[in-house]
Amino acid sequence: GRLVRLSDQTTLVQDIQLRSTASLDSLSTQQSNDALTEALLDALTAQLAITAQADAWDVFMPYLEALPWLSLAGSGVLEGELALAEGQLQPDSELTLAAPELALSMDEQRLRSTDNTRRWLVADDTPPPHTATGQGRVRLAVEEGQLRFTTQLENVTLADTHPYATNTQLALATHIPNQRLDQLDLPTRASFELSGEVTRLDMLDRYLATAFDGQGVRLSGQGSITASATLQDARPYEASLTVQAPTLGAELLELTAQGSGTLDAALSTKEQITAKLAFTDATLRHQERTLLANAALTLAAQSPLDPEQAQQSATAQLSWEDATLPNIQTLQPYLASVLPSPSPLTLNSGTATSHGQLILTTEQLSGELHLAGNALTTGWQRSGQRGTLVSNTQLTLAIRQAALDGTEMDISGSRLSWQVADPQRPGEALESTLVLRDGRFQRQNATPSGQFTLEGSVQRLGFLNTFLPDAHGVSLSGNGQLFLQGAFIDDTLQAPTRLRVNANQLEVTFLDYLATGRGELTAQLDSPEQAQLSLGIPQFALRRQDDDRPHLEGRHFALTTQTDRFSDVLDSPAPEHFTTRVALPITEVPDIARYNRYLAEDAGVELLSGSASLTSEWLLEGRRAQGDITLRAFETEMALLEQRLRGDVTLHLQLTEGDIETRRFVANDSYLRLENVFRRSDDGTQDAGWWVQLTMEEAQLNWGDPIHLTSQLQLGMRDTGLLARLFLARARESNWLGRLLNVHNINGHALLTVSGEQIRLHDLTLTGGPLLLLSDMTLADGQANGALYARLGAVGLGVELNDSEPALRVLQPKRWFDRWREAQRFSRP
Repeated sequence: GRLVRLSDQTTLVQDIQLRSTASLDSLSTQQSNDALTEALLDALTAQLAITAQADAWDVFMPYLEALPWLSLAGSGVLEGELALAEGQLQPDSELTLAAPELALSMDEQRLRSTDNTRRWLVADDTPPPHTATGQGRVRLAVEEGQLRFTTQLENVTLADTHPYATNTQLALATHIPNQRLDQLDLPTRASFELSGEVTRLDMLDRYLATAFDGQGVRLSGQGSITASATLQDARPYEASLTVQAPTLGAELLELTAQGSGTLDAALSTKEQITAKLAFTDATLRHQERTLLANAALTLAAQSPLDPEQAQQSATAQLSWEDATLPNIQTLQPYLASVLPSPSPLTLNSGTATSHGQLILTTEQLSGELHLAGNALTTGWQRSGQRGTLVSNTQLTLAIRQAALDGTEMDISGSRLSWQVADPQRPGEALESTLVLRDGRFQRQNATPSGQFTLEGSVQRLGFLNTFLPDAHGVSLSGNGQLFLQGAFIDDTLQAPTRLRVNANQLEVTFLDYLATGRGELTAQLDSPEQAQLSLGIPQFALRRQDDDRPHLEGRHFALTTQTDRFSDVLDSPAPEHFTTRVALPITEVPDIARYNRYLAEDAGVELLSGSASLTSEWLLEGRRAQGDITLRAFETEMALLEQRLRGDVTLHLQLTEGDIETRRFVANDSYLRLENVFRRSDDGTQDAGWWVQLTMEEAQLNWGDPIHLTSQLQLGMRDTGLLARLFLARARESNWLGRLLNVHNINGHALLTVSGEQIRLHDLTLTGGPLLLLSDMTLADGQANGALYARLGAVGLGVELNDSEPALRVLQPKRWFDRWREAQRFSRP
C-alpha cells in the first residue's frame, strides 16, 4: 500500500508492510472539533510496525518545519515501531530511514541575524548552501522523555560551489519534549558534529574574511577537520572547529603565512567568532616580500558574527618566536615610508633573528617586535656623501599605534643597539644604544613628518660631520650620551630642534689641530635657516694633527659653528654657508722647544727650553679666516747662533684676511717682545735686563711648517748689544765699542723675511741719541752673513760678516757699506 497526504496528494510512503493493533475507548462525539480531537487522542491506543519505501523530505520535513534553513533529500527504506497511548508516543518508539545516498543541506540565506532581518554574510555575493552527501540514516525516536531526531551520514562529501571535504562523518541532532501529538512543539534548535578530511579551507573565508574592510583572515590548505555547531531560532548559537593541516596558509591585511599547523575556531553564544592559527616552520610574507622564515607563528582573530559589526570591532593578534629574517633589505620599504626620499638610511644585507607580537584592529596596529643580527650592512647618504656600516644590531620596535592606511604611527619606546669593531682594540666592540622616548610620525599627501625625542649612548659622533664645514677642518669623533629632540617635514628638520651630547671622549679638529677631552656638545635649529653647533671641553689636550709629540693641555676650549642658510647646507655643506669660532683661552705649553718646527731650519735661532702659556681665538667665515694668538713664556732658554739667552717672551699674532686653503694671512700689528733677557758669556758673566720689541707692519704670514713671513718691522730695544755682538764677538774689549753698546732707548725699522731656510733682516736702521746703525743680515745654515755700519757722533765703523767671521772696515766705512749693500741688492735674485 501507500500513504498519501490529502492536502496535496503527495505520496509519503509506498510499498508499505504494516502490522498494527489499535483500540479506542468510548467517547462522546457531541463536542467541538478541537475538543473532539483531544478526546479522540486521549481515547486512542495503538501499536504499529512498518516497513516501506519513503522519501526523507516527505516523511521528516514536517517535523523540521521550524528549521527553515535545513533540508533533506534522498529516499530509502523506512522502518519503525511505534507505540501510542492516550495520544502520546511511548518510550522506545522509533522510526528510521536508511538511504544509500542522503543529502543534508543548510541554506545560510534562511538564517536570521540578531535583528531578525535577512542579510547576506558576504555583502556582494549570495552565499551558496552547504551540502553534505553520503550514505545516511535518519532516526526519530522517543528517549528519556524527549522526541529525538538524528541524522547520521558516512563517507560524506561536503560542498558549497565545489567540494571542500571528503571521507567525512556528519551527525545532526535535535529534540523536543515528548507530549501528546496535538501538543508537540516543533524543534527550533539543532546541533551538528563533523569529522573528516578537509580539502579546501577557503570555505571558511565567508566567516573570517568580512572583517578589516574585507581583508580579514583568508585560509588555504588541507588537513583533518573536527567541528561542531548549534543553531537556535534560525541563528548560529555556538560552534567550534579544529583543523590539523600539514599545509596551511592564512592571509590577513596582505600578510600571508604558510606552513604546517592547526586552526582552532569557535563561535560563542554572544555571536563572537574567535580563530587561532598556530604554525610551525612558517614563512610570513607581505606583498611578496619574505619577512620571516622558520617561524613558530600564531595568528589569533576575534570578530562579531555580524558583518557590519565586524567592520568596526574585529581584532587580530600575530605573534612569532624563533623566526629568521632572511635579508634585512626586505624591511627597507617600511623604513622608507617614514623617511624622506631618497632615504638617508638603507638596509643593505644581513640575516637576523626575530620574535614579536602585533595587535590589529580595523583601524590600527600596535605591538612590539625584536630583531637581532650579526654583521648587518647598512648604508647612509647625505649631500652626495655615502658610506656603509657593518655591525651587530639589536632592535626593539615598540608600535604604540599605527594607522593601517599609513597616515600615522607612534613608535615611542623603541630601542636600537649596535656594536662595531673597535679599530684600536680589534678584540673588543664599541656599543651604541638609542632609545626613542617619543616618536610620532605622520604621512599626508605622500609627505612624511614627525616629532621625536631620542636619547642614548653613541660611540661614533662622526655622523654629525655631514653638517659641518669641511673647509674649516671642523670634524667630530668620540662617544657620549646623546639627547635629541625635534621634528621634521619631508627631508627638512623643523625648528626648534635640539641636540645635546655629554661626551666621555670628544675629539674635535679645526684647521690643522686636534683637541680632545671630556666635554659637552649642543646643536640647535632656531629657525628654518639658522642652525648652530657649540661644544666645550673644560680640560683638553691639543696637538697638530700630524704631530705625535706630547699634547698641550688647557682649559675651557670652545668651538661654535653656525649657519643662516641651513637648507643650503642640507644640499651641500659649502664653506661659504658657515661661520666658525674657536677659543682656547688657557693652553699650557710644557716645552716651548716644540715651536722650533715653525722656525727656519739651521738659521741659528732656536728655542731651547722653557714652558709657556698660549691664548688663541679664531674666526672662520666661509673661506676667510682671522685669528688672535698670544704666547707668553718666562725664563725661556734661547740660542742666537753662538749666543745663549734667557728671558721672557711674548708673541702676539693678529691675523686677518686669511685664506683658509692657502693659510696666508695679513699679520699687521703683530709683535714679538723679549724682556728680562740675560746673555751668558763664556766667562760666566751676564748681561742682564735687555729687552726688544718687534712690531709688524705690512706683514704677510704663510702659516706652514715652517712659517713664511714678510714684514716691515718697527723696532724698539734697550740697546744694540745683541745685534752688535753678532758682528763683534769681543765688543767689550773696546771702550768705543762699549759705549756703542751702552746707548739706550734704541728705535728703528727694517724689512724681515723668514722662509724655510733662512732669516733675512734688510734695510735695518736703528737710532738712539748719537747712534746711527745700519745693517743687512742673513741667518742660514747656522751662520750669519751681512754688513753693519755704526756711527756714534762723528766716528763711524763698518763690519762685514762672512760665515759669522767679522772683518772691520774703518776707512770710509759709510761709503764701503753703501757699496756693499748696492752690490748685494744687484746680486740678489
